[in-house]
Amino acid sequence: MKLNFLVRWIMGLGMTLLLSPAWAKHGPTVTEFPTPTPDSLAEGVEVARDGSIWYCETLASRLVLQRPDRSVVEYPVPNNGQPNTLKIGQDGIWFTDQLNNAIDVLHPESGEVEEYRIPSGAMPTWIELGTDGSVWFPEPSGVGRLDANRVFTEWQIVLEKADAHIEIISLDLAGHVWFAEKNFGGPGPDGTNTVRRLDPATNVISEYRVPTLGGTPAGVLANADGTVWVTEFFGNAVALLDPGAAPHTDFTVTPLRGAAAEQSTPGTHLHAGGGPHVAATPVTPRLTAVTPSRTPGWIEYPIPFPDANAGDLRVDASGRLWFEEDAGQIGVLDPVALTIT
Repeated sequence: MKLNFLVRWIMGLGMTLLLSPAWAKHGPTVTEFPTPTPDSLAEGVEVARDGSIWYCETLASRLVLQRPDRSVVEYPVPNNGQPNTLKIGQDGIWFTDQLNNAIDVLHPESGEVEEYRIPSGAMPTWIELGTDGSVWFPEPSGVGRLDANRVFTEWQIVLEKADAHIEIISLDLAGHVWFAEKNFGGPGPDGTNTVRRLDPATNVISEYRVPTLGGTPAGVLANADGTVWVTEFFGNAVALLDPGAAPHTDFTVTPLRGAAAEQSTPGTHLHAGGGPHVAATPVTPRLTAVTPSRTPGWIEYPIPFPDANAGDLRVDASGRLWFEEDAGQIGVLDPVALTIT
């Protein structure tokens, strides 16, 4: 996956800077924290309520906790696993292990890790936590769930393009799973066009086509009001979908069910010592007015810089949409002021 997961932490930092008097006086900065293990590929960043930072060191087979005082603890992942994305749950830190095709949970107090191998052997590419204790994840060609009883259910999808894969999912308040099918074929006829919604209660999948041909939806984010934000990787746009107004088609899939294979590994963790060296770099934002286009059920906001390749996205408390661009930028859409920074 070509996703800058570290942007999720930077988004929160950027929000603080943009809303603070210090930012208005001194300008924004990007602060970089080196990983305790060099060249470890930091991914899957999450921020805890106490301000601690959790992330994966994918190539080092470790999870990292960076506390607000900048002290760092590393937790080894068993079986030389490659953690990729994580979520902070009430019962531990849930994460994907892409090498062992498993969903794992770390208990930080003991360092113990429980491993649940996916029955089909598919590689998980993202993770979301349900309010009922379930853990959801996309597979390259499907969606999976590990329920509160630790039993797997998998829904296999016929992909729109043979070289595509499902990368990001988002859960809405009704318990539906939203996901997109991404490929790197290029814009136009070579790109993908579909955003999908799975209703796990009925096994019905609804398909919504993005307005731009070959727009290649990458990131999806379900909102509390029922709408869904979508980034179009090759469409060079972010779009807002209203599922109740947009045309769609439905079909039913038969899920695969299987018991989870659990492996519990005694916990160990490594103290990485004091806080890392921190480098702060001033940056100059660019503010551009945008003119949205509307089609039934869709509003598209064009990104003003070519080949931005937008992916992962989040909404802040003010309703602004933050999104990462694989081209090396972070964008902020204000849908009220109609600007992108």
